[in-house]
Amino acid sequence: MDKKERQAIAASLQEQLEQLSREIAAMRPLLRPVATQCSKTDPQRAEQMQAQELIYKKLSIAEKRYNRLLYIQEKLDDEQYGLCKECDEAIAFERLLLLPETEYCVDCANERER
Repeated sequence: MDKKERQAIAASLQEQLEQLSREIAAMRPLLRPVATQCSKTDPQRAEQMQAQELIYKKLSIAEKRYNRLLYIQEKLDDEQYGLCKECDEAIAFERLLLLPETEYCVDCANERER
């Protein structure tokens, strides 16, 4: 991978980090405790709790990805970055632009999913 490609990936990575940061900041206020004036059997309270559970899961996924991207940002200049963990072939540049944290080429990722 040449210097220009690494710079493009670094820019994409920074964009993704900023977007995730905004999403995380927007989700956190939505995790306030559900109002206790509703009875436990009230359908509205159940819906609120269910919606909150979905937000919590989305927040958890976003935070994990954010942390993986921060880790990759540190490892971007490593000569092993961009090589498939399974077959040691170069991961497609376009794949790295979309998923900078990926460790596998398309073929090996598909094989792992089976």
